[in-house]
Amino acid sequence: MPIASGMPAMRRMGTDRFSRMRVAVVGAGLMGAGMIRNIAAGGHEVVVHARTPAKADGLPAEPARDITGAAHGADAALLSVTDSADVLEVVALVMAADEPPPIIIDTSTIAPAAAREAAAIAATSGAEYLDCPVSGGPPGAEAGTLAVMCGGTADGVAAAAPLLDLIGDPAKRVHCGPVGSGLVAKLVNNLLVAVISAGTAEAFGIGQRAGVDPEVLARVVTASSGDSWQLRNLFPRVLAGDHAPGFRARDLRKDLGHARDMAGAPLAIGDPAAALFGDVDGALDYGAVARLLMDLPGGDA
Repeated sequence: MPIASGMPAMRRMGTDRFSRMRVAVVGAGLMGAGMIRNIAAGGHEVVVHARTPAKADGLPAEPARDITGAAHGADAALLSVTDSADVLEVVALVMAADEPPPIIIDTSTIAPAAAREAAAIAATSGAEYLDCPVSGGPPGAEAGTLAVMCGGTADGVAAAAPLLDLIGDPAKRVHCGPVGSGLVAKLVNNLLVAVISAGTAEAFGIGQRAGVDPEVLARVVTASSGDSWQLRNLFPRVLAGDHAPGFRARDLRKDLGHARDMAGAPLAIGDPAAALFGDVDGALDYGAVARLLMDLPGGDA
């Protein structure tokens, strides 16, 4: 894998995509745990720092007491944390290591402006920061089939490819442009996630109250022009009353806030959808929005 000679930040990643790397991972939650397992299964050494240490129990990774210690001597750092402030704090601590990693792969969903700020922090130590938010939820993280939206230089994305290949499906990886572009694409995606899931629940609720079983509606719409990823992948759980968290409602609300900030103006469809999600228990999966619009099993859950 060719690495541009003018990129000293790539010094440790090497040119052999199959060489063993030391990877510092920050975050071992619903998404981070699956990515850790796949990176380790790819033959790499993983050092993990989790804010809640118990989340790292049983993972194929060496636990680290602090972020700076985890980052020391690593070939790459992979982040899976909550929001903009968390990323900026983590990147500063990674760069404080005596020997910081040459590349940071940030899979968090944050504000694009914060990603550009994080890139500037990394650059002060000669490292490259890539915003690489992902889609596919915990099942995709476990299977290594995530869609990855990359922002950064082409050389940086090429250097990160050995790890990106392990956490996601290369056929679903898109280099969207410079730093921040991956996050723009992710926020567009998640705005659609909110609108389509809420719209599907509203339409099914109307049909349900008019006397047609939602399972029948699902069969009809899946075979018709109203079909969607949400209907095929989220709604089987929704109709069963299963709202165990995969993508928490509070995290979708956070992303909708970033999307609105990015737009810089009211959203004709997105704002009403966001208001609906504001009434959902943030600890539940975002599919619980259907509880507001439909009669579902376990209505008190």
